[in-house]
Amino acid sequence: MTSVVSATRKDVRLISVISVVHLFSHFYQLTLAPVFPLIKVEMGLTNVELGFLVTVFFIASALFQTPAGFLVDRFGARPILLGGLGMLSLAVTGYSLAPNYEMFLILTFLAGMGNSVFHPADYSLMNNLISPHLMGRAFSYHTNGGHFGFALGPAVMALLAASFGWRDAAMAVGLVGVVLTIVLVIGGAKLFEGSQSQEETQTKKDETTQKEVSSTSIAVLLRPSIIAFFLFFTILAMGLIGMQNFTPTALVAGRGFDLVSASGALTGFLIGAPIGIFFGGYAADKIKHQDVVALICIIVAGILIFLVPVLELSGLILTFQFFLAGIFFGTALPNRDMVVRASTPKGASGRVFGFVYGGLDTGAAITPAIYGWFVDLGRPDWVFFSSGVLLSIAAFIIFATARAVRARN
Repeated sequence: MTSVVSATRKDVRLISVISVVHLFSHFYQLTLAPVFPLIKVEMGLTNVELGFLVTVFFIASALFQTPAGFLVDRFGARPILLGGLGMLSLAVTGYSLAPNYEMFLILTFLAGMGNSVFHPADYSLMNNLISPHLMGRAFSYHTNGGHFGFALGPAVMALLAASFGWRDAAMAVGLVGVVLTIVLVIGGAKLFEGSQSQEETQTKKDETTQKEVSSTSIAVLLRPSIIAFFLFFTILAMGLIGMQNFTPTALVAGRGFDLVSASGALTGFLIGAPIGIFFGGYAADKIKHQDVVALICIIVAGILIFLVPVLELSGLILTFQFFLAGIFFGTALPNRDMVVRASTPKGASGRVFGFVYGGLDTGAAITPAIYGWFVDLGRPDWVFFSSGVLLSIAAFIIFATARAVRARN
């Protein structure tokens, strides 16, 4: 009994550490955007130049995510994760000292490089070290850590910048990450132990002896199932990012909503998603066929979004419609991660999760221009129709891929 409790404590501690680190990753992604007006005035930059800072960040993150996965599989997740957190935190701290736009671009590129390690390292740690009985909940806490980082970023930066200026605000939040990195380094390997740590050590020894999976092989990423998962994440991101970024604009342009009411409707989704994620994590640990759960929940979320211009609801009822969509979408996410995990070969978690999650950055990069074009054409309803269809397509891709992998095995 004591050994079981001790093992569970290790899992809870590891999940907590990973979730907090993931929170900082998402927090830092929104460090600059809330203070763009202040940077614009001080440095005399255009809106295009400011937007390009964010573009450079995500280009670097996307480019280095798969290489980071290879490093994770070759050298272990912990040193790569701490190195990335340290690089990201130092780059954000450096924002406060940037003397010109060129240096700003270099710093955002370095920040994106640091950010690239989180998905491959986090999922490698969870997949290999945490008890399979807690895996769904581990994925849910990790995902919600990122959601809370997104929620905290704009509020904290706006408050600090209003009180001390944007440079001091960037330095303050960056140094917190530096301190966290130092604490995790001092804490050592024990902070990153899970209930499966000893088993993983033995597995690595066996793999070294049998040479089952090379830590540098790219072949695993060329499997049809892995490519399909990359496509799934790309399409999922297109539907999600397009809806989140353009719902207020579409409701203002198409339905005559004021900006506050339009943003309030989207808030329903943003509140519902974290609740669904927690529920989905528990369901993923209890329900065998996570692919079915992911299929149903993503399709229901897609239908609810598709119906926004059809039903023409407003006020609290519309907010509740978005809230339900968020609940179903959030419930799908831990089950989605469990499906990808089931298709990932031993010793390749870093590469696989780094590669397939690169689809999120890919989808996020190509979506805004398309959805903006819908609004410019005078077709704001297409924002919701497209998102609903894309989410449904993504749902069928992950379901069909999971079934194909299961049939092959």
